[in-house]
Amino acid sequence: MLTIIKNTPFGFVLKLNYDTPYYAEAAYDLYIDEKLWGTYRENIISVFGLKPDTSYQLRLETKTVNYQLEVKTRSADYVIDITQYNASGDGVANATSGINAAIYLAPKGAIVRFPKGTYLVDQILLKSDVSLYLEAGCVIKQNTERSSLAVLKGFQKNYNYEKATVGASWEGNPLDTYSSVLLGFEVENVEIFGDGVIDGNGLEGDWWQNPKVKKVAYRPKNIFLNKCKNITLMGFTSKNSASWNIHPFYCEQVEIYNLFLQSDKNSPNTDGINPESCQRVIIAGCRFDVGDDCIAIKSGKYFMSQFDYQPCEDIQISNCYMGSGHGGIALGSEISCGARRMQVSQCFMEGTDRGIRIKTRRGRGSGSLVENVMLSKLYMKEVKHGIAINMFYNCDPDGKSEYVQSREAAPKDKYTPVIRDILIEDVELTDIRGCGIFMYGLPESKIENVRIENSRFSFSEQRVAEVPEMLEDFAMIKDLGIYIWNTENLSIENNEYSGSYVSMIGEEGKCEGDK
Repeated sequence: MLTIIKNTPFGFVLKLNYDTPYYAEAAYDLYIDEKLWGTYRENIISVFGLKPDTSYQLRLETKTVNYQLEVKTRSADYVIDITQYNASGDGVANATSGINAAIYLAPKGAIVRFPKGTYLVDQILLKSDVSLYLEAGCVIKQNTERSSLAVLKGFQKNYNYEKATVGASWEGNPLDTYSSVLLGFEVENVEIFGDGVIDGNGLEGDWWQNPKVKKVAYRPKNIFLNKCKNITLMGFTSKNSASWNIHPFYCEQVEIYNLFLQSDKNSPNTDGINPESCQRVIIAGCRFDVGDDCIAIKSGKYFMSQFDYQPCEDIQISNCYMGSGHGGIALGSEISCGARRMQVSQCFMEGTDRGIRIKTRRGRGSGSLVENVMLSKLYMKEVKHGIAINMFYNCDPDGKSEYVQSREAAPKDKYTPVIRDILIEDVELTDIRGCGIFMYGLPESKIENVRIENSRFSFSEQRVAEVPEMLEDFAMIKDLGIYIWNTENLSIENNEYSGSYVSMIGEEGKCEGDK
């Protein structure tokens, strides 16, 4: 019934083995050594503030069940306090030098401890085999003075201009950005954990004034991990990021548990977690209230597919809560290296603009192959639009061009994306305010092999009158509930529908099952 997902010297991540979306079947009390630690509802929680190399008796109690488990925290050798390196926690003095010195001088396997306090920083540089512990009451806040922040070169050429490396990325291309609050480049074996807060300070300064206009460099993220391996993030809050909150880029083995991702709902491009061209990623037990997509799986624009082709693959997402956001879970639109083998289960989406969205367009390239996506045991409540697969995505100026938006079949060539092999099962959508299913494939590259089965769709009486996805020249249809066009081998079977809705399935859809 109880499973320890990850153990650290100062606490752990605990999972209840329920199959319900995000929330457990009932609220429960957690006792540690017979003292009430807290009352919870979630399937996955984190507990920090414990002592290293110490055994604890856990007891989980509801009105009907009582589970017990003994846990021993990991031992710790070096635990280094940043305040000993002259890093002030008064929120006024710049603590960057002291923090980076503590990390730089830490021996292999050390934990750098951030005690309670507010630490004003420019950027913190991660180091292999050195972890960070953010205690409760710790806030790491980024300086908003652009002149104080390092600029990361997007495309760094060598002396003879014969080769180059990518140091930074902005929306799928190697472009200069300001350094993130936490920056890791080619680091390995790092854990960042605790109850603290990483605050990008996006509400301050001028980050959101003409946010798409480059001013020396593009906006920073809260955490940027470039070509890193074996990274674990646990427990803390990432908030107020100037752009994306957490951006793993060309990374391997990234595990993210029980984070809270928070941004103003009107803030621009403040996605939650965006793995880009990553391998073996786990995201579990996280909560999102952000200004853009909650989780967005990406793999670059066309240039990156030619420069360093790496699909985003082997992604597992479970037990997450998505509140405000443009999409609960998205693939694309920067997806030119493709995405494959993705599993999403037991997630709860409430009031999100769209639940699931897959978005691409002409020009992303034939390497933009999205396949083998499995979505199951999802619950969506009062989302505007449930499931949207769009191959005419119109974001950015080139997305509105005649080439991208023409409904006439174009030649199938090296610029043509592919979407296929999507399974959506046991999904419940209640009080849908817009469209339940929206699928619009390219005439020259139809959406292939999609199955939607054993799911329940309930449409609200109060409907929104808006286009379900971002594309040009779509004639809005009142009370549109299901719209499917340009698909092949589509199966929609054994589903239930309630409420009033209009269904439009094109002849190309060849829809079998529900009528």
